[in-house]
Amino acid sequence: MKKKLNKHIKRIILIFMIIMMCVNLSTVCADDVDLEDDDIINLEDINEVANIKESEPIINSRKCVVYDRKNNMVLYGKNENTKTAMASTTKIMTATVVLEKATELNKVVTITAKAAGTGGSRLGLKTNDKITINDLLYGLMLRSR
Repeated sequence: MKKKLNKHIKRIILIFMIIMMCVNLSTVCADDVDLEDDDIINLEDINEVANIKESEPIINSRKCVVYDRKNNMVLYGKNENTKTAMASTTKIMTATVVLEKATELNKVVTITAKAAGTGGSRLGLKTNDKITINDLLYGLMLRSR
């Protein structure tokens, strides 16, 4: 049962990561494009309006890297050598470690004063609140403040 639950949560985390990557990679600001439903969309016109180079993907993030581990090659990078905060990578790694180490995801835990005082969470947990490890994992993957 635990292995099935762990696989389920790992899939949810993977889906979350893929969705976040797609959102970051696919958003284009094209306020200047005014199309009617029956208009033909011309990629050259869109690129001209958005001032996009055809060879580069549209990425809203300030930094990214696509790395081929098998061949040890950077396939694409944007400010990939600039140091930056870990952001959601920390949350993803925390969830991975919990999934690997937790023996029972339905175990109820009590929130300590130190944990309750940790900033950035949207769960609003207070000292001595009781919550399952599973619910903490789901809360971990919510958008930070």
